[in-house]
Amino acid sequence: MADIVSKTFDENEDFRTLIVSDDECAEELQLQEVLAASLGIFHLHMSSEIQESPESSQSSCDICMETKVASEMFKLENCSDHSFCSDCIAQYAQSKIQDHIFSVTCPGLKCRVTIEPASCKSIIPENIFEKWEGGLSESTLLDCEKFYCPYKDCSELLIYDLDQDIVECLCPACQRLLCAPCGVPWHVGLDCDNFQKDEKDREDDLKVEELANDSKWMRCPHCKHFVQKADGCIHITCRCGTEFCYVCGGTWSESHWSCQISE
Repeated sequence: MADIVSKTFDENEDFRTLIVSDDECAEELQLQEVLAASLGIFHLHMSSEIQESPESSQSSCDICMETKVASEMFKLENCSDHSFCSDCIAQYAQSKIQDHIFSVTCPGLKCRVTIEPASCKSIIPENIFEKWEGGLSESTLLDCEKFYCPYKDCSELLIYDLDQDIVECLCPACQRLLCAPCGVPWHVGLDCDNFQKDEKDREDDLKVEELANDSKWMRCPHCKHFVQKADGCIHITCRCGTEFCYVCGGTWSESHWSCQISE
C-alpha cells in the first residue's frame, strides 16, 4: 500500500512539473509575440520616415540622365511628365535667352508648358534674368497695335492691346476722348462697325469722285449720279429722265449748244 501511495505521489509531482513547464512556455511565447509586434511597428515607422524625407528621394534628369536628389531637381510648374535637374534647366534657359528666344518652354519633346523667369532666378546669372524679363516685355509690346493720337495738335504715340476690350479711351497727353480700335476722335452716336462702314463708304465716294474728275465725268444736276459720255453730242439724258449739258452740267436748254464750242 505504501508503495502504491509513493508511486502516485511521484506521478503527481511529474504532472505538476509538466503543468509549470507548459505555463512558462506559453508566457515565453507571448513575450516573443509582443517583441515581434514591437519590432514590426518600429521598422514600419522608420520606413515611413525614410520615404517621407525629401532628401532621400532621387530622380533622374531627362537631359543629362543622371540620378539626382530632390534638392538638385528643378520644379517645373504644370508639367508632371518631365523631370530635369536645375543645372540642365539653367543651361537650357541661358542658351534660349542668348538666342533671343524669350518664350522658354519645357525641354520635353512637344511639351508647350512655359517656364517663367521667376522660377529660374536663383539658378541663372542676374544679367540673363534681366535680359529674359526685358525680352518678354518687348514681345508683349510687339503684340500690341501702335497708333498716334488722332488729334493733330497732339499726335501722342499710343499702344492698343488687342486682347483688351477697350473702345472709348482718354489720351493721356491731351486728355481728349478717342476710339482705340478705329484710331479716330470719339465717334459720338455710332458704334465702331457703323462708323467704319460710313468711313469706308466715304472713302469709296472720294475715290469715285477723284476718278470722275480725272476722267471728266459729269454729275446729273437732279439725281447727282455721275454720267460718262463715250461719244455723241453734249445733250445728255440721265437715267432719271433729266436732260443736262455734259460740258457745264446745267439743265439742258438750246442755249447750251454754245458750250460745245468751248469744249
